[in-house]
Amino acid sequence: MQSSAIPVYELDAFERLVATSPNVLAEHPCVVRGFTAQWAASRSWTSLENLTGAFGSFPVTAGAPQFTTHKHAKMCQVKTDFGTYLRYVRDPDRLEELFEGKWSKGDASVLRALDLPLYCGNLRLVRHSREKVLSQIDPLVPDPIEYLNDEIPYYYQSGNHVWLYVSLAGALTPLHQDNNAVIAYLAQLQGHKEAILYSPADKPHYWRRDLGYMDPLSPNDAEFPSWREARPWTASLNPGELLIWGPNWAHHVVTLSNSITVSFDIVNALNLGAYTRSHDWRVELGLIARKNADLFRARMPHPRIRAAFDDTEDGHLGREVMLCVLRDALAAPLAERSRRVKAEMLQVLESA
Repeated sequence: MQSSAIPVYELDAFERLVATSPNVLAEHPCVVRGFTAQWAASRSWTSLENLTGAFGSFPVTAGAPQFTTHKHAKMCQVKTDFGTYLRYVRDPDRLEELFEGKWSKGDASVLRALDLPLYCGNLRLVRHSREKVLSQIDPLVPDPIEYLNDEIPYYYQSGNHVWLYVSLAGALTPLHQDNNAVIAYLAQLQGHKEAILYSPADKPHYWRRDLGYMDPLSPNDAEFPSWREARPWTASLNPGELLIWGPNWAHHVVTLSNSITVSFDIVNALNLGAYTRSHDWRVELGLIARKNADLFRARMPHPRIRAAFDDTEDGHLGREVMLCVLRDALAAPLAERSRRVKAEMLQVLESA
């Protein structure tokens, strides 16, 4: 199918579009100009020195590609800290020196054979809604997009939802769908990227359960014989531009020039039900509960919680913890918006 260029909007035009078509992001992605200029991060996060000072000690992994989404794909990966990774970005020729003894997959020779740079994609900046770092990207979303993230219990603890990507030219994020059916954006602070997106309605043409996702730059006819039936939506992302898409849109991103990019995950009325039905946050919440079992048992002395701790399935434990938290919250006075979100989540979980 012929590709479609993702439409580009100035900020005021995008705000009018969302006001008149609140579900537009389910229909197609959008590029928005003029939004990130409001951010302090558009100035402070474009300096590698500033980023090293702020986040250099944070543990990260860096992979080539960022991760794999096809059964037969190869990758390299190192476990390091963000400061060391940024030294690599400044001087990739120091690869062996910087990552000696830190390879968790492959090694420097395998990396060269892949002809890809390492790419750090799991820097964890936010663990609760009051983190000061969020002030660097305020406002978080363009008007009049609503975000309900702060009303969802354990939202920032049970998943990484604020991302800072620093990437070398050639860095690859293969085709994938984000966990938890979130709405998401890429906000380009520096450099250039190229993105290809596919609608969730086209998933049978670009994904197979036994293989994973296709490579949009080199589709395999034998593996994905109907790939031409999927419509690619394409955009070049430039500094100051924001690419935003709806829940379950698959995306493939290549860094064209050394880049700094912010990504943020959004839950609102468009995808709250889909988020609640997702399995990924349940597993993460279950793992948190197991890690802090005594605390959770003390706070939630319910028979179902005790039984869930005996279950080996983390997703089941996460679901039971969320049910308990929602019921307790709804039994107390709440602001209207918070009550609406929690009531819908409870209804979805109880009916699942």
